[in-house]
This record gives sequence, C-alpha cells and structure tokens, in this order.
Amino acid sequence: MASIKESTDTNGQSKYYVHWKDEKSGHGRRRIFKNIDDAAHLFWQKQNAELDCRTANWSGIDNSWNLKKLLMFFLGHQFNKVETNQIRLSSYKKCRHDILAIDGEILSRNILNISHYDIADSVRTGCHRWVRSAYFLLLEKKLINFNPVKKAVKRKRKPITIPSKATVRQLLNAAPQRERIACWLGICGLRIGEVLAVTYADVSEDWIHIRRHVVDGVICDGLKRGVERRVRMPHELFDLLDKSLIGTTHPLIANQFTGGPLSTCYGTQGALYKSLQAFDIRCFHHLRHFAVSRLAEKGVDIMKISRLIGHSSIRITIDVYGHLFNESVDMDLD
Repeated sequence: MASIKESTDTNGQSKYYVHWKDEKSGHGRRRIFKNIDDAAHLFWQKQNAELDCRTANWSGIDNSWNLKKLLMFFLGHQFNKVETNQIRLSSYKKCRHDILAIDGEILSRNILNISHYDIADSVRTGCHRWVRSAYFLLLEKKLINFNPVKKAVKRKRKPITIPSKATVRQLLNAAPQRERIACWLGICGLRIGEVLAVTYADVSEDWIHIRRHVVDGVICDGLKRGVERRVRMPHELFDLLDKSLIGTTHPLIANQFTGGPLSTCYGTQGALYKSLQAFDIRCFHHLRHFAVSRLAEKGVDIMKISRLIGHSSIRITIDVYGHLFNESVDMDLD
C-alpha cells in the first residue's frame, strides 16, 4: 500500500514523504515534496493504480487506512480534478483549507471504525461534506458498502436584501469614480469576481461581455459558476470609462498604483466595501439583487433574467427570486 507522511526539517518547513511499491521491480520507492498538493496527487496516483490492480483474492482494506490517509487520498483526487480542468483552483483551495483544519485523535482512527457521531463530535460541520465525499470515493471502488457520514441538512435560505432605487442613486452620485464603475457593473447583475475581471477588451459602447473571473487577484478565463454572457452597456457607465483604453486588457477596476487587477477583498473590506457601508448596503451582492428586482418590475421574463445574471439553471433563479414575479391575479368568479 502507498503511504504519505509529513515531517518538519531543521528550518521548520514541512516536508511530505510519499512511499509506494514499484510494480515492476517490487522495490519500495520514495519521493519527497515541499508542498502538499504535489505530494497528495502522487499519493493518489500510486494508491489508485494499486487499487485498480486488485485480484479476486483481495482481502479488503487493511489497518493502514486511517482517516488521515483517506483525506490525503481524497485531496490528491481533488488536485487531479484541477489538473484536468474539472474544478476551479479556488474550489480546490477551499477543500484543502477545510481538510487541513481537521485534527485530533480521529485522524488516526481506522476508517472502518468511524461512525457519523464520531465525525460530528470531532470535525466541524463545514468539513463534513469533504469527509463524506472521501468515503464516496471508496464506495465507487467498492471498497466499502456504506457511507457512515450523513448528508448535511440543507440550510434554510435567508431572505434577500434589496436596496431602494433612491439609495442606489445616492450611492452612484456620491461614490468615487472607480467605485461608481464597480457599482454600475453590480447593477448590471455581475458578481464581484466577474466585476474585477472585466477588462476594456470586454466592453464596447453597446455591450459588456462577462467571460472571466478573479482568483486571488489574478484574472482567469471562464467563470467560477454560471455561464458566459453579455449585457447591455448603460450610458452612464460608458461615460465613466477611459475611452483611450478600449480594446486593451487593462481592468475596468484596477489597482490605483500598479494598474493590475484587484482581489475580491476590495468588495469585502476595501474601498468598495466602505462606499457601500456609507449607504447602509451591507454587501456588494445586494446590488445584484437590486438588478433582478428592477428587471422584474419592468416585466422582463424570468428566463431572460436568469440568462442575464448568469445562473446555470432556471431553478436557481426561481428559488432565489421567484417571489419577485408573483403576479396580482383577480380571484373574483365573475
């Protein structure tokens, strides 16, 4: 069986050792890594290949399969999804952060002797889905017959907050130019990650093309969620733009010193956040809610709105905004 272990060198830096048995020579092999991503990926590859070579007399999971090993196996599987463009890097980083936050005695427990109550007692709720998914990997390979981790209870959706038209107009009149551009893009239905990824190559006098998103201050092709789309360019927004930059890759919302893209912290604790707070708008996403409510008031079909705001499914739009489309119907008999 392959294995992965962590140790610390004399400088206090983490090192990861991956051991496995070479199928051709029968000798043990070892590689040392400085980062957990490559180590977990190689471990997953070697362990996965070993499991795929099982014969009819395979005796089952041995004592080496503790929860720590299972989580590293799952983490390597997730990193492979990043390598094959099945998931975004940001999604992987969230998974890695949650998995590495799990600690305590439960990590050394054999996976066959862990119940849902053990997970509930030792692992915070936000990490349960990753442990459950890790067990599903073993179910797919028919290594176990039952997933001991129960599906998380779906949280009740909080009611959305929609700013008033007067509040939004005051915001647009008072905010600095850069923040005003960002707010206009929010009013067009863009998410904060999409707003920060819009460049002057994506805009014209008539249209705004949404086809990228920002991860850690880097513009990445494609969207983290939803679908690529285009929306009409508001005249007030176009008047705020630097016409000399049209057609370039310069971001519409750029760092004032470097000219490069900003991270999403700009909308959660930076200048944009402060501009929103000044008018009691708690978060940037509320401008997206305002965009939908404005379109609903104008009688735009919910299917068109779903496409305009980039939802991947009409069901999402109905779940979140369906109450905005309740028509007033005369219930009299005559």
